Amino acid sequence: MGLVRLAGYRATSARVTLPAWGAWYAEVSIDVEAQISGAVDLALADATFKGTVLSGGPAKGRSNFRIVGGNAGWGKEIPKKGYANDAGVKLSTVLRDAAQEASEALDMSTVDLAATAGSAFARRRDAACRVLERLVPGAWYIGEDGVTRLGRRPTTPYTGVAVRVTPIDLARGTITLAAESLKELVPGVVVDELEAVDVVHDVSQKGLRTQIYGKRGTLPTSRGLAAMRLILEQLDPDRAYRGIYEYRVVTLAGNRVNLQPVLVSTGMPDLLRVPIRPGLAGSSSDLVLGARVLVGFVNSDPGRPVVLAFEDADGEGFTPLRTSIDAQALIQIGGGVRPVAATGDLAGGIWPIAATQVKVQVP
Repeated sequence: MGLVRLAGYRATSARVTLPAWGAWYAEVSIDVEAQISGAVDLALADATFKGTVLSGGPAKGRSNFRIVGGNAGWGKEIPKKGYANDAGVKLSTVLRDAAQEASEALDMSTVDLAATAGSAFARRRDAACRVLERLVPGAWYIGEDGVTRLGRRPTTPYTGVAVRVTPIDLARGTITLAAESLKELVPGVVVDELEAVDVVHDVSQKGLRTQIYGKRGTLPTSRGLAAMRLILEQLDPDRAYRGIYEYRVVTLAGNRVNLQPVLVSTGMPDLLRVPIRPGLAGSSSDLVLGARVLVGFVNSDPGRPVVLAFEDADGEGFTPLRTSIDAQALIQIGGGVRPVAATGDLAGGIWPIAATQVKVQVP
C-alpha cells in the first residue's frame, strides 16, 4: 500500500477517476487523523496528480478526503460580466477572465486566438465552469498537472506492460488492467483497440487496478445494425432515462445539488439543481462536496432527475455535513425515552427546541 501518498501521508485506499473531459476527482483514505487542506499532490505509483482538497477530514482514527483536479475554482461562483465588440468578442478573453477569477491555470496555447464568442457575450453570475460548458462543451479537461486545457485528449496507443485482469468486454466497452506504470493510462489511450473515455485507478487491499471505460461498439457495425439502432431510439427515446446513474456532488444549491456524472462514457449530461428524495421521510442532509450519489429519472422523464441514494457505509462520502429530521410522531430507537424537538440536528447530537415535541428513545 506504499503506492499512494497524499501530501506526504501514506494512503490505505484511493480511487482516481480521470474523464475525457471535465475535472478529475480522487477519493483517498489515510490511516491517521490528519488535517489536510488546500493544494495537494497525490502520488499514485509513478504518476503525480495535482489537485485541491474539496472536502473531508479526520474521523475515528483515520481521515478521508475528496480531491478535485486543479485549484477547485471552476466550481466556484464568479460575478456576472458583459462583453461587446463589433469585431467579435475574443474567446480567449472570456475564458482567460473566467480562469483568472476562478484562480485556475488555463493553458492559453490550447485556445484558438482567432475564435470569437460573437459580437456580444453575457456571462451570468454562476459557477465558473458554466463558461467553459457554454463556449467549449465537452471540449475541456483538467490534466494530471492541474492545468486546464481545451480540446480533446490526444489518442495514443498503449505501449506499456500490463496484466489483463479481465478480458476486454466489447459489449460494455471495458477492460481491467494491473500495471505498475500509470503515466500512459489516461483518457485517449488505446488498449486492445479500445479507446479510453474514462480511466479509473483503484487502490485497495487487492492492489492497484485500472479500469478503462471506452467507446461503445468497438466491433464493426453493419449498416443494418446501425439502422436498427436508430429505429429503436425513435421507438423508445426515453430508454436511457430508465437507468440509475452514479453522479458526483459538485456544488450545493439550497436543498438541491449540482451534479456531474462520475463516468462521462455513460453519455449522461451534468445536472443542475437536482432534488433529493431520501429513503427516510422528513429527513434532509447537506452532502459533502465530491460525494457520489445515485440518480434516477421520475417516470423516465429527462426533465425530472432525482437523487435516490447515497454512498454506503464504506464510501468516503457516506457521512454528510449535516442531517436533520422533521417529525410529528414518536421516534423510537433502543430503550429509554426523552423528549426532543420536532426538528433535530443530528450533527454533534444537538437537538434544538421547536414547537412540536417528539420523543426519541436512546440506549
